Amino acid sequence: MSIWKDKRFAICVMILMIAAGTLIGSHNSLAGKRDKAAVVFTMGVRGDGISIQGDLRERDGAAYNMVVVARKYLPEDNALIQNVLIARGELEVAATVGAKSAANRKLETAVKDLYDVLSVTELSGQDERYPRQLYTDFRSRGDSIGHDPYNQEAAAFNRVLSGFPAGLLGGLTGVKPLELFD
Repeated sequence: MSIWKDKRFAICVMILMIAAGTLIGSHNSLAGKRDKAAVVFTMGVRGDGISIQGDLRERDGAAYNMVVVARKYLPEDNALIQNVLIARGELEVAATVGAKSAANRKLETAVKDLYDVLSVTELSGQDERYPRQLYTDFRSRGDSIGHDPYNQEAAAFNRVLSGFPAGLLGGLTGVKPLELFD
């Protein structure tokens, strides 16, 4: 009797095919939902770049420009300047949402500390307004990040993934929850 004519073998093959199809389909569906939510971090809801990543780039630019002004009045090895440069470097190499969030918090503190010193430092007439403008822009981008829909999208995906059967199937197929930006 041929193995292909054995009814039990055919049933086992059919069960394996159904299980594999379920796992592959679940993975593709969940991974697609995850990717759709994750892209909001870098490209925004409409795909126009208005996103947390875009705001982080702008904050980085404002921080750098604050350093440019500070270098005119403070020594290069000043700890406040160095703290901003270190935080910018950490933000630049941060690869995950959580790492970017931590680097952003560090940059927030470093820029505020540098701004506080520059705001009481006697600056030339040309430079006098720049720190305030840069800090206002820096903080504005922080406010924009606070209202960005990425966390809502990520949390909605995480709720789906934590439910049944998505949680079980996601765990079996390697689909992980999304990190929130805090």
